[in-house]
Amino acid sequence: MNNDPNYLSCKKKECKKYSNGKCDVTTCSGTITFHVVNIRTAIEFVFFAGGFATPCILRFLVEWDFFLNLISPVASRVSYMTAIGNHERDYAESGSVYITPDSGGECGVPYETYFPMPTRSKDKPWYSIEQAGVHFTVISTEHDWSVNSEQDMASVDRSKTPWLIFTGHRPMYSSLTSSVDKNFVDAVEPLLLDNKVDVVLFGHVHNYERSCSVYNQKCLGMPRKDSDGIDTYDHSNYTAPVQAVIGMGGFTLDKFPDDINAPETWSLSRISEYGYLRGHATKTEMKLEFVNSDTRKVEDSFRIIKKKN
Repeated sequence: MNNDPNYLSCKKKECKKYSNGKCDVTTCSGTITFHVVNIRTAIEFVFFAGGFATPCILRFLVEWDFFLNLISPVASRVSYMTAIGNHERDYAESGSVYITPDSGGECGVPYETYFPMPTRSKDKPWYSIEQAGVHFTVISTEHDWSVNSEQDMASVDRSKTPWLIFTGHRPMYSSLTSSVDKNFVDAVEPLLLDNKVDVVLFGHVHNYERSCSVYNQKCLGMPRKDSDGIDTYDHSNYTAPVQAVIGMGGFTLDKFPDDINAPETWSLSRISEYGYLRGHATKTEMKLEFVNSDTRKVEDSFRIIKKKN
């Protein structure tokens, strides 16, 4: 927002609450730029989709010191939000949904120490936050996410935050199908459709993959190319959320299976390169870009638009 003159001068005032015909609560609208992993640039918000694998696998606190030093230029100045993953939770007799051989909750203690989030309590690591016009719902894929669990979709005022992003660690859609839990998809995916979630962001799989507007493995909507050739989803006529795996932040990359001659029908973009997701949102448009961390070039980009009523 530091580059948005309308926000700094409060030129776009909006009344959010009236009393006896008079405005009691006024807000200033603006735009927000956010990134989904660490990058040293003029940004306003960072989100990390879980899986602090490298410092935990090496099991030395000096590795944590090194990692924290890397992110401190950004994390010391802007919100640096995280979601819990398997490396932060899945140890024996912890009550985790998953007890898997790929991790043992080895990051749990340092993660909860270094990254306190605005959660309900220490062992309920799910929360919601708002950044300008974007509402983020963050879940724990490692805790009970069944239909009757405590994890639910918090109420969202779409007139205030027109964009809803749902995020966690384990994905619902990935060409690496062994990383997808059908029970998780069956329990949670209907909530995304019911609440008209715009974008779903997950990690766990170490690559990048973007879908159509997908539900139940079927494309309910396809993007169209704009004048610049960028895939554009029109959520004025909402059909289903766009799902993206953004696990390309730093650990060993997962290559896409060689035995798949063609991508899954819902899969529109698949990239196995290191990078991060960069986003910018206004009231009527959200643009997301996968930036290659080696070349700084945009490898994939897409827009979601909403026409004003």
